[in-house]
Amino acid sequence: MKKTVDGLILRESIVGESDKLLTVLTAQGKIYLRAKGVRSIKSKNLSLCRAFNYGNFEYYEKNGMCWLSGGSSHSSFFALGGDVVDFALAAYICDVAVEITGEETDSQDILRVTLNSLYAIDKTQKNRELIKGAFELYAAAHSGFAPELDRCRKCAEERAESFFVDIMNGNCLCERCLSELSRAVLENEVDRYAARNILLPVSASAITAARYVLFADPARLFAFELTDKKDLSDFSRLAETYLLNHLERGFDTLDFYKSVQKPLDTEEK
Repeated sequence: MKKTVDGLILRESIVGESDKLLTVLTAQGKIYLRAKGVRSIKSKNLSLCRAFNYGNFEYYEKNGMCWLSGGSSHSSFFALGGDVVDFALAAYICDVAVEITGEETDSQDILRVTLNSLYAIDKTQKNRELIKGAFELYAAAHSGFAPELDRCRKCAEERAESFFVDIMNGNCLCERCLSELSRAVLENEVDRYAARNILLPVSASAITAARYVLFADPARLFAFELTDKKDLSDFSRLAETYLLNHLERGFDTLDFYKSVQKPLDTEEK
């Protein structure tokens, strides 16, 4: 019996001489579709079976595998391949989505946010580091380890000039309270994946942006701006450091993105 589902292709892998294995994010979780013969230029599903394509997929189950039989595209983001920075960022976002989603789980919101992220990269002039940071913080919250950044954990101050985010404990300290701690360890003194406490210095504006992302409706996730380069740098560093340490892994696509991205002081987007 044939089934149909709407989904976004997060990853495509080569199988055999002409097949692909597609990792597709749907509102009901990830599914894996084997697409037979789609690497041939004669395949009717050639354009359908590409990463960053959002469409309707028809498939059937046989021998424990889901086999693609056809479908149609709703919207695609193939143009991202024309800009190496945008392509790298989109690939990283999709890799994170693969990591934090499961099969047969409610994935409606993360699907929407992933689609909105690709749209923001492809169709808008939003700063790429802002898009990346917002997605990373949302991904952390979606995975169940959202940080509590609404106030200093010790004195409950909400409007200090700067904060130090305790990455592994998921909260923050104002500068005054930090000065009272004799054994504080700054982020640049520790291993990348948190062998010890990581206290990351972050500006007040970056904290405000992070708070917005953590409480925003998914449809409004990118409806904010950070015009100061230091604030944007702090926000980006906070989001990336937090997500990677809690996932306890890195991503080759992130390393590639960093190798090709423009520095913040020269970035035009």
